[in-house]
Amino acid sequence: MMINRLLFVPVVLAGFVTASAQKMTEVPLPASQNQNNAVLPISGAVWVGNTLYVSGWLDPDMKSHPDTTSQTVGIFKDLEKFLETQKLTLRNVAMVRMFLGSDPAKEGKVDFAGMTAGYTQFFGTKDYPNKPARTTLQVVLPAGARGALVEVDLVAVKLK
Repeated sequence: MMINRLLFVPVVLAGFVTASAQKMTEVPLPASQNQNNAVLPISGAVWVGNTLYVSGWLDPDMKSHPDTTSQTVGIFKDLEKFLETQKLTLRNVAMVRMFLGSDPAKEGKVDFAGMTAGYTQFFGTKDYPNKPARTTLQVVLPAGARGALVEVDLVAVKLK
């Protein structure tokens, strides 16, 4: 029995070394997410192997999109453009996290229905039939003071 356990250790260690040896490539924030060109301690996204981890994304036109639905649509349209720069589309998205802030127009409640109305324009449609895994959280958005009602981050995978 002890021999079997000892054989397992090198296999686990070999898997750890392989996974940790992957290269990470940082992708800068695009102008739509850093309009002031500020020096920030984050990347717009990070590639690890064939997986792209995209940072939290806001609607670049949130001032002209005062509701959750239009901000959700604005975010995904901007994410579409960003993913294209990485040779990906929304079809490559495997995981989405939706962060909903309180909406003053909804008595301070989150607009889950509005987010869903915007989200379903991009996933589970004829053009984008994929349905990524999704988590939706109610949060206090740091950009809420600027009018943000929604923030999105996602994980996309380049398929071989």
